[in-house]
Amino acid sequence: MFTEKEIRQNVGNIVKQLRIQKGLTQEKLAEFIDVQPQTIRAIEKGRSFLSCKVLTKLSNFFEVDYSFFFLKKANILNDDDNKSISKIKSLLPQFSSSKLNEIYNILLVMHK
Repeated sequence: MFTEKEIRQNVGNIVKQLRIQKGLTQEKLAEFIDVQPQTIRAIEKGRSFLSCKVLTKLSNFFEVDYSFFFLKKANILNDDDNKSISKIKSLLPQFSSSKLNEIYNILLVMHK
């Protein structure tokens, strides 16, 4: 089971990682999505949770599905790494550019 605090912290970590990946300060991200910088600080520190409005803005800005912010870090290659890598490589050509970008962002968060 998860606590509310753990969920807020997980979401905050993902927001922070995406922001850093784009090379943005909290102030610049706040400006881009039209919120106060303290809103971004509070979310990243797990002190505040995303409103639907902010979640929508962040999803659109980072070009990820809203569910992306609720992913728990996981190790996706844990049984037979070579078999898994081959399967992933065979599936990649079937994805659009936007889906590949989403997969890339998910992998970055999972890696950290």
